[in-house]
Amino acid sequence: MGQKVNSNGLRFGINKNWISRWTASSNQQTATWLVQDEKIRNLFFINYRNAQVSNVEIERTQTTVDVYVYAAQPALLIGSENKNIQKITKMIQIIVGRKIKLDLTINEIGSPMLSSRIIARDIANAIENRVPLRSAMRQALTKVLKAGANGIKVLVSGRLNGAEIARDKMYIEGNMPLSTLRADIDYAFEKAKTTYGIIGVKVWINRGMIYAKGLNRTPAHILHPQKKQLKTPTIKKTNSVIAKQKLTGSDIETASLKALTDNNQNHE
Repeated sequence: MGQKVNSNGLRFGINKNWISRWTASSNQQTATWLVQDEKIRNLFFINYRNAQVSNVEIERTQTTVDVYVYAAQPALLIGSENKNIQKITKMIQIIVGRKIKLDLTINEIGSPMLSSRIIARDIANAIENRVPLRSAMRQALTKVLKAGANGIKVLVSGRLNGAEIARDKMYIEGNMPLSTLRADIDYAFEKAKTTYGIIGVKVWINRGMIYAKGLNRTPAHILHPQKKQLKTPTIKKTNSVIAKQKLTGSDIETASLKALTDNNQNHE
């Protein structure tokens, strides 16, 4: 299953948050909002490729729209004197409607090389610029592994290097557990437009395992195994200052014999 389906969709609600978070009042409104969300994302992914946008999350109510953009170079989205951000805000306002209150937030991502969309876009740009396919893919693998990823998988398909027959080329480095739901797998797909046609680029990046307490943490039962503690037998001595005493081996036998002797003397 993990080899066939979209790795992001398989993990939504498990270790990934939904990229569109809203509840529509009718089927017609659902269709309208889905189209609007797609237009908003294409606005960033297509028109502002140089900003290296990794993800766009959208939250809605009936009267408000909150857009969260995650980019490697947010300065290109903001622009000098906030000119670009004002332009983007106006374009999104036209998409969602004038009566809707819009809030746009731009965040900078800390590790761009761990974003599958940015890596896929880099490979697609290299193919469009006629960079040899093997070197473009190898450079991407090296960058991702140096950034701290546990594994990467790259699949390029189409008329590679202008061949008459379309074919696939795949590279895998490191660990790629696509069927493990707790694995933080980031997946993205991009298109490279060449004179021979469109070449598809798919990238999977394994960013580690997600447990209850955070990312890349070993489970508690493995990190701190609980050792079975054997209870040391204790003997209560009557008419003694020591109420409890930890005893082992021959001490237990002597103590028990002494306790029996004391009891017999008391009865006499």
